[in-house]
Amino acid sequence: MPLEPSPPICRLFDVEQLQSIPIPQTTPRFDSAASEISRWAFFISGIILIVAAAILPLNADLEWTRHQRNLALVAEQENIARNVSYQGMIAAIENKNPDTLGLLAQSNLGMIPADHDALLVPGHRADPMIFELLEPAALDRPAFAPQYSRLEKLVMTPKSRLWVIAGGVLMVLIGILPAARSK
Repeated sequence: MPLEPSPPICRLFDVEQLQSIPIPQTTPRFDSAASEISRWAFFISGIILIVAAAILPLNADLEWTRHQRNLALVAEQENIARNVSYQGMIAAIENKNPDTLGLLAQSNLGMIPADHDALLVPGHRADPMIFELLEPAALDRPAFAPQYSRLEKLVMTPKSRLWVIAGGVLMVLIGILPAARSK
């Protein structure tokens, strides 16, 4: 069974009748307001991207600097504890504390009192050295594990940072273009 050709489109619709149907037009006031809002949106978004490309790497550097400061504070606390321990030892030696002098004689001179037996052989590796006893316990050092957003990751690398700045400049240029005028 052969197929019949379809009638042309101009026969299905009356072209004159279609042209006589009024097409609703938007008001110029609405077009102007929408155009202004979109231009301002592009302009502000572009400015935000450019500022983010400038400020976010500086913020990451600031976080790193704060981490380094925290490490320095921990090291300073360890040094203060070490100084206090050493000053206590010096004060005990100056006051001729018998326990301290006996410990010094045992560790440095290998002298053990006659009424004591040596638990460790003086000078042996397991022998507690006086300086090891004076050292304070090590403090926990804070770890540096920043959590970066996608935008921060984009502006951290130089190549993608240039693309973000170029996109921001393009958006600013689109935002400052004059509105299109109808004829």
